[in-house]
Amino acid sequence: MNDFIAHLLVLLGAAVPWVELLAVPPAIALGLSPVTVGITAFLSNTAVSFAAITGSARLLAWWERRRGRPIGSGATGQRGRKAFERFGVPGLALQGPFLSGMYFAVLFAVLLGAPRNSVMLWTVVSNALWTVALAVGTIAGVGFLT
Repeated sequence: MNDFIAHLLVLLGAAVPWVELLAVPPAIALGLSPVTVGITAFLSNTAVSFAAITGSARLLAWWERRRGRPIGSGATGQRGRKAFERFGVPGLALQGPFLSGMYFAVLFAVLLGAPRNSVMLWTVVSNALWTVALAVGTIAGVGFLT
């Protein structure tokens, strides 16, 4: 497969909630550069997260019109609210890719009144940590298996 197409698939995969964690390991395992894969995934996920943060007011209004209830009122929303009350913005951002999807985590944070600048900062920190952890873990795993 062409490297450009493979990186494009990483870019698209990192932009999809819950798939974001699965974008990096296969690309590295298939022989792409861990640095370029990590940068591509990080930029993709961060850009979509920032778009969700900046467009959150419109998105939340759309959700309420569509569902007839505010976001965060269901069972998943209650878990997000508890996580926010216990761990704040850093906790929501760091668990984001793993439990709820990064975009839902940032929307919960904004919905619950967190300052957007704080949410953006912790989104960058979380995405960077997860990307590095996935890349290093994949490199170690591939090295162990070969």
